[in-house]
Amino acid sequence: MARKPKKYEDDDGRVIADMSGVSRPNLLHLGGSMSKPSQPHQEIPEEEKEERPWEDTGMSREDRRAYVWAALKAALLIGLIYLIGLGLVTALLLWFWK
Repeated sequence: MARKPKKYEDDDGRVIADMSGVSRPNLLHLGGSMSKPSQPHQEIPEEEKEERPWEDTGMSREDRRAYVWAALKAALLIGLIYLIGLGLVTALLLWFWK
């Protein structure tokens, strides 16, 4: 007994994302994909590659070090707050346990 396909009132039949070129991966990873073989990736020549905006920030080495150090201090401060809170909860549990 087959199910009837669902009919939606707002479906106009347009294709939102064409998935015809996507192949399923092989779960055993022995022979590649199960359907169409993928085309080899073509390397773009160095002069035609687009510049990525996050690579050229215009920051000096000292500025980058200062930002990394500030982020590290903030992360360590948050970790220290969690450690102190966990220590207080443990101390309170041990104090009430007696």
